[in-house]
Amino acid sequence: MNALINPEMEQALIDAARPILEKGRKGDWAHTCRTIEYARALLQDEAGEADIVIPALYLHDTGWSAIDYQDFIDATPARKKETRSLGLHMKEGARIADGILRDLRYAPAQRSRIVSIIAVHDEPENILALNDLSATLVMEADRLDRYGRRSVKRYEDMFGPDYFKKAAWQEGLAMRRDGLKEWFKTPTAKLLSREMAAQIGLLDEETS
Repeated sequence: MNALINPEMEQALIDAARPILEKGRKGDWAHTCRTIEYARALLQDEAGEADIVIPALYLHDTGWSAIDYQDFIDATPARKKETRSLGLHMKEGARIADGILRDLRYAPAQRSRIVSIIAVHDEPENILALNDLSATLVMEADRLDRYGRRSVKRYEDMFGPDYFKKAAWQEGLAMRRDGLKEWFKTPTAKLLSREMAAQIGLLDEETS
């Protein structure tokens, strides 16, 4: 499958997104780069559309730059989905993405799909309700970055060096175990998520 988009368009997306992401949560640009890497791996074997998936991932977390997200930082993993800022960052991200894609003269139909994905990208049930494989791949690529050794650094940057000593991390690990069953729908993502979960010991209970 094609995992690439027009190089000039991709560079334009990077030039637009990176300064915005670097104003958001610590590590958001690095997170975005990893999601692009995961998306390319998914697109090698899954029939998604790179022209939808790649731009959506470059722009999906731009909304954090426009809001106060302290409630998200302070919430426990299980309560983060209830925070005002989680929903607001999706709304603001969709707005920012729409403006960027208009400036880049992205095809209107594709722009509309990308904006719709970003508007619900952290709500798995709403992503799946779109019945759009490319939307599912965006969610999967984003959520893969909750697993693997590199994700550990991301959460340390975001929540502080003592995060992994707190009960919240154990709560987060439990959510990730459940997420292996709930978040990943394509065969490729199911395989990758388990490989990355093993890196952080999530599968140890299955083999002990």
